[in-house]
Amino acid sequence: RTEGLQALDVPALVIHGRDDTLITPSGGFRTAELIPGAHLLFLADMGHDMPEPLWPVITDAVLSHTSRA
Repeated sequence: RTEGLQALDVPALVIHGRDDTLITPSGGFRTAELIPGAHLLFLADMGHDMPEPLWPVITDAVLSHTSRA
């Protein structure tokens, strides 16, 4: 997995919840660390789901990420 992530050549936005018990936060940080140029959105009050109150934050992050030149 490490080599595969390091070989990626695509814009990447890693979204991870601070309260995720399925994949601990260190997994999100490590994923973002391994993908060259990746951005990490680390969210409080989110586990391994996307709670509706965070939808605007997530949507804005995705829109911002996909509109970068």
